[in-house]
Amino acid sequence: MAPSKAQAKIILVGFVALFWGSILTDGDKIGVNYGIEGTDLPSADEVVSLMKKNNIGKARIFKANTDALKALANSGIDVIVGVGSEELQAISSKQDSADAWVNDNIVAFYPATNIKYIAVGNLVLCGAHEYIPYLLPAMTNIQTALQNANLQNSIKVSTTHNMSIIAGIDFPVSKGALADNVKDTAMRSLLNFLIAHNSAPSQGTFSDDIKDSMRSILEFLSYHGSPFMANVYPYFIFTGSRGSISLEYALFQPTSPLVDGVRRYTNLFDAMVDTIISAMENLGYPDVPLIVTESGWPSFGEDVATVENAEAYNNNLIKHVLSNAGTPKRPGRGIHTYIFALFRENLKPGPTTEHDFGLFNRDQTPAYTVNFSP
Repeated sequence: MAPSKAQAKIILVGFVALFWGSILTDGDKIGVNYGIEGTDLPSADEVVSLMKKNNIGKARIFKANTDALKALANSGIDVIVGVGSEELQAISSKQDSADAWVNDNIVAFYPATNIKYIAVGNLVLCGAHEYIPYLLPAMTNIQTALQNANLQNSIKVSTTHNMSIIAGIDFPVSKGALADNVKDTAMRSLLNFLIAHNSAPSQGTFSDDIKDSMRSILEFLSYHGSPFMANVYPYFIFTGSRGSISLEYALFQPTSPLVDGVRRYTNLFDAMVDTIISAMENLGYPDVPLIVTESGWPSFGEDVATVENAEAYNNNLIKHVLSNAGTPKRPGRGIHTYIFALFRENLKPGPTTEHDFGLFNRDQTPAYTVNFSP
């Protein structure tokens, strides 16, 4: 006998809770962003060996890449696969296109390659506004394609955002650098986020211009048990703070905490994450889990972009994430985090710092010392 609507709802809620629980407890290894915008990069097989050697347990690839997906097979590494923003229009317009994408890039490799998430588009609400009309329909079609392949319970669909979705940040801070349409590094001085005492994490709200789109995306994520994906870079917030945020606070080092009611924030990373969580709460979605799809610190290029600071930030980030301490708003709930990036990529566009977020040089030697298993 088919379950009643009430019973079906209970079953759905129970499954979602179980899946969210797996997101929040499977935080025993750090993740990395595996990009390929560099000359003389190692082969995909060599990259996977490097990750396994260093106990890196999660990888994000920005677009489906056959060599990478094959190399990741039977590695034990969890994978996020990206759908390029330029693909959204075609995928959103025809279910057949979404089915073909999933069959070619997911079904062909899963389960040998442990694909956990599909990130549909990249920072679409953060400056790539021409793709906004296609984003949610593309996510919906990819979700349907997963259902058609009976993979909807194993692989979750989401999309990435950066901190420009938060009210008070006036231009996109992109994947490791400024977005392509914001090249002038002097504009960073306009950034005025979490400064002094007037921008507490509990007051986080989404920008008005994307709030309707964000509400629809959150409804999708909540219904399907998918996580919110956020790029969280204390580096950019610090460099734009005009001295109002201490370097120690950005690097997870001892300093005066930010007090927000009963909560105390001892580092900028937690404050940024909880600002996003507050913004989701303010739209009526308090329980959507959050994955940090990018975070990092450049080791060369500007005043605080040094080897010493990059080493301090990434080691302290790994230690914090793997402790499963969570944040003041979600204590004890681990956050899957992917460091940007695995390699120093000399062909990436943008300022010099964009090339130097990598944990490793292109010859696989460490850019500096990182303990991936503190």
